[in-house]
Amino acid sequence: MNNLILPAWPLQLNDTMYLALALVFSGLAGEVMKRVVRLPRVCGYALAGLLLGPLMFGWFGAHNIGSLRIFIDLALALLLFELGNRVDLCWFRLNPWIIPSSIAEAGLTFIGTYTVLRLFDATPGFAATVAAIAISTSPAVVMRVAAELRAEGQVTQRLYVLTALNVLYSVVLSKLIMGYLHGAFHHDWSSAIFHPVYLLLGSLFMGGLIALAFRLLRRWSDLSNEQAVVILFGLLLLSLSLLQALMLPTMLAPLLAGVMVKNSDRRPLNWPHHFGTAGGVLVILLFILTGATLTANAMITGGVAALAVIAVRLFGKGIGVAVFGPVSGLSLRQSFALGVALMPMSALAFLLVDDISTLYPEFGAQVGGIVLSMVAILQLVGPIGVQWALRFCNESIERGK
Repeated sequence: MNNLILPAWPLQLNDTMYLALALVFSGLAGEVMKRVVRLPRVCGYALAGLLLGPLMFGWFGAHNIGSLRIFIDLALALLLFELGNRVDLCWFRLNPWIIPSSIAEAGLTFIGTYTVLRLFDATPGFAATVAAIAISTSPAVVMRVAAELRAEGQVTQRLYVLTALNVLYSVVLSKLIMGYLHGAFHHDWSSAIFHPVYLLLGSLFMGGLIALAFRLLRRWSDLSNEQAVVILFGLLLLSLSLLQALMLPTMLAPLLAGVMVKNSDRRPLNWPHHFGTAGGVLVILLFILTGATLTANAMITGGVAALAVIAVRLFGKGIGVAVFGPVSGLSLRQSFALGVALMPMSALAFLLVDDISTLYPEFGAQVGGIVLSMVAILQLVGPIGVQWALRFCNESIERGK
């Protein structure tokens, strides 16, 4: 009878309990980082993810990603939509050197990463895939750290724009390479051509639908209102469901929607950062789950190659920005700071690897060995680089005091 009314011993903790403890632990780790160590809270969230994952406690791992992927997608969609809303296309007309600067840093990153991996005897397809992912800059890290510092200025604005463009380049190139993989693995070159075209045009169409729905919502609702934020959450969640049903990438459409909203309606948006408290919780969860996917085997597999790619990636981004810095209106100090601030990699890179692994598990595991090792390092070091860069160029509010 006791078994009917009393719990079994020892207590069996379910996934919800682990998730709750992870949020508490991550929140505390973030506050310790901020108040004691004077580093961005994001470092605490990322460190918590690494400790709670297979590397130490094993509360989370790759087996949890399937059931929790929607939280990662939703958190990233919130950030990408907000990031897209910071990209003013008129700026490219007023300062035409921004696009060449972006192409230079992304191109040098791709070429440098590809060359280094070929020196490690990687196949051309493998090297190109990792190089495409290496172009990306983490929108989650950039936006969280900039918001925490209340940073404003030329470098901060360019950081947003270059991050958005890097997301675009990385996703598009990854999908084009996946088209090549279709042809290489299945000898089906018609699908190799059609698949990336479908992914890109479908994402553009869905981005337009999200932007249209958002504009209709804005006409009759105050976006600073709590209820409007709930509707926005629902809109993005519905969009993600449609994107998944249509087998489209979940990264491009929210970013493109944000850009369309920004440039079709010049009125300033009044919503809180990351859509308020609930969005903030999702972003914390994003860092936990991304860090929790790394295993010791992945770090061993990545090894020296991952460190070499990190070095050449930082060099490529720094040189690309510095070359066009003077003609685009940046001082040498600002150019150097911007190059460092483009360092972080995080959830976006993980999702690109996960998408590849879904279609080609063995190839995806090989790519993940290097990319996830890079993410583990740059998710911890990257936020420090962004914080230092924004303070170095005097765009942090706390620096200005």
